[in-house]
Amino acid sequence: MTSAPLYFLDDDTLIALDELTRASGLAQRQIVELVEFGVFEAHRQADDLLFSARCIVKARQAARLQRDFDLDSNGLVLALTFLDRIETLEHRLRELECQLLR
Repeated sequence: MTSAPLYFLDDDTLIALDELTRASGLAQRQIVELVEFGVFEAHRQADDLLFSARCIVKARQAARLQRDFDLDSNGLVLALTFLDRIETLEHRLRELECQLLR
């Protein structure tokens, strides 16, 4: 039994498209579509696309959403965009709450 590779889920660690496919459960075509929609930022190196390892988290989330709700690409992009926005707003709210407690 081979173990899955370990990644630092940061912006400095780069992974190839096939690694992101294996780590997330999305098909390569789905990942490329999400790149085209601007969900993921990819860097081109020779004939391969490279992604920050942080994309693994969002790609797994996308695979779960697609599987659980049978979303097409447009629905998936919309859901991911809204979830990112909610996360940003929750973070900002926590910051403001901390400032009020001072």
